[in-house]
Amino acid sequence: MAQVTVHYRAALAEMTGVSEEAVEAATVRGVLAHIKKTYGAGAHKAAGRMLIAVDNDSIQLHKGFDTRLADGMEVRFMPICGGG
Repeated sequence: MAQVTVHYRAALAEMTGVSEEAVEAATVRGVLAHIKKTYGAGAHKAAGRMLIAVDNDSIQLHKGFDTRLADGMEVRFMPICGGG
């Protein structure tokens, strides 16, 4: 397990009541499990719909929810913005 800093933005920050916290997890999936256990299914669902970045790279450039984490990494949950 790695000690990472998780940053929450927008609705997810409101749902959790925090903008960042330290979490122990081996993968992004582990961070999502922490969110579900700590803040409930609604926060977990919202988190899964956000853009998730590890050290400023989208997890889609790596292994998605199975992206491995290491000590000191930062995981960011950001709202997806649309234009038009």
